[in-house]
Amino acid sequence: MTACPGSAGLLVIRQPESGYRFSIDSVLLAGFSAPHCRGRVLDLGTGCGVLLLLLSRIAPDMVSGVGVEIQPALCAFADTNFRENGPARRLRAVRGDYRRDVPGADPGAFDLAVANPPYGRAGHGRRNPHPQREAARHEIHGSLRELFEAAARYLAPAGRFALVLPHGRLPEARDGARRVGLRIGEMRRVHARKGAAPSRILLLLARGAGDPPRELSPLYLHEGEGKYCPEVERVCRLFRP
Repeated sequence: MTACPGSAGLLVIRQPESGYRFSIDSVLLAGFSAPHCRGRVLDLGTGCGVLLLLLSRIAPDMVSGVGVEIQPALCAFADTNFRENGPARRLRAVRGDYRRDVPGADPGAFDLAVANPPYGRAGHGRRNPHPQREAARHEIHGSLRELFEAAARYLAPAGRFALVLPHGRLPEARDGARRVGLRIGEMRRVHARKGAAPSRILLLLARGAGDPPRELSPLYLHEGEGKYCPEVERVCRLFRP
């Protein structure tokens, strides 16, 4: 995970004062997927666009990005963030449902797809009364199976799909990938700190059969009280205080 600020400078991210707020997971996924980021990139559920903006700074081979967002207010934030941060590479926010045809997102056209999907299954766990928070936490606008189907549809033959999930959903991810002709090529477990059980799993998927997944060294998120590890801090420094 490396961070090299480009000529566009530090990022200023606009997001709702209440409701949806992007989390550290976007930072983790950006760092994990950056080495595989090249050509055209598709963000399935872009929110306020932070993941594509981070990749535009740390992935020099990225040419362009499309962020698909079903919620109109969040799509407007993404559009504003893309315009105001002025990345050297072209980013575009598109309002749409990735389970269906998305304007400007042609099947088989993307070299990398990324997603930071809701962690919980629809109908499971405590509901949140705020619609944006509920959609961010539970699969209101699409299941994990539908997310894998969308990734397989939009990826080029040699494309890759990177996502972050709760660690406990790894078996479900293996099955879902296999059903759409994808396989896990690389994974990395994320722990809050050394000695803690893994909380998240970062996955890189590719088409077809292949060798068993390559497991990277664990990522320990925190070093000391309230402090991220240097690897994560380098990406966080891309945000303007």
